[in-house]
Amino acid sequence: MHQHIQQYLDDVKASKAEGTFQTRQSDLRVFNEFLADKDMEPTEVDAWIIHQFLRHEENEGYADWTVQSRYQSVKNLYSFLAGTRGLMDESPFEGDGLKRSDFGGRESVKSETADIVYIRPEEMEELAENVPQPKLRNELMVRLLWQTGLRRSEIAIIELDNIDREGRSIEVWSPKTEDWRTVYYQPSLDTLLTTWIDRGSRLSFAEAEESDYLFPTERAEHIVPMQVNEIVKKAAENAEIQEVMNRDAMGRPWHRVTAHALRHGHAVESLKSGIDVRTVQKHLGHTDIETTMEYLQLIDDDVKEAYQRFGTSAETSA
Repeated sequence: MHQHIQQYLDDVKASKAEGTFQTRQSDLRVFNEFLADKDMEPTEVDAWIIHQFLRHEENEGYADWTVQSRYQSVKNLYSFLAGTRGLMDESPFEGDGLKRSDFGGRESVKSETADIVYIRPEEMEELAENVPQPKLRNELMVRLLWQTGLRRSEIAIIELDNIDREGRSIEVWSPKTEDWRTVYYQPSLDTLLTTWIDRGSRLSFAEAEESDYLFPTERAEHIVPMQVNEIVKKAAENAEIQEVMNRDAMGRPWHRVTAHALRHGHAVESLKSGIDVRTVQKHLGHTDIETTMEYLQLIDDDVKEAYQRFGTSAETSA
């Protein structure tokens, strides 16, 4: 790995989540090889070279989400080289020559049969790192949505007494199904929850002292579902992973990254990890098993992509 790229990766490893580091390392290893084949230094690169790299990845048959991940990793690299390190006058991404929307149409994140749009783990990390203020509350909310698959209407009304922090479980009331269920979260949320609940962050909100809810606001005892969705959409815009998929009859945009897309991502990742479909159904609160089984159709694309990545890494290490 070229020293400038390695310096950036060292910075990512020290300051970002492990999942983000692994993604950046994978993407930039490929970019490093591309530059090595051209006998180029990273600081000699212009927008045209990056354009060629991204088109090369498309032509190699990588899924659109992978190409978009490569785009973001290379863009962040040059923000570091030009900004933090001052090794270049400006990033090759300055101006309109390299637009994210020009590379990869993200066909793999929407199933033609099930019409499900979902978020991948790499994108969730981007969301969590780019949430709007207040960052602690909103990062906790995004990560909790991802780990539990909660609907936005459900996360908005979680009460403090609903949370079993020792068992890492939450009793959830669903306004949609008018029923209770139990969901579980990972140890990685312990620090965020402790800081939010026990160390004064939650109580800094005007309505918190009189509120029984996990997420109060300055004006109400709990956040409302629309606000949850707006926070997710704003985080996606900040991370530059948002896009308008369509518009309704009134001309209002239908965004790809939403709170519900996080719920879909949770379902897909749960099934990929080997959790049986009946357990996922119960965790998501689906009344019909057929709804949960629709997610199974999305896994084949990810398996294909995983083998493409495996082939690349195997050739690299050979």
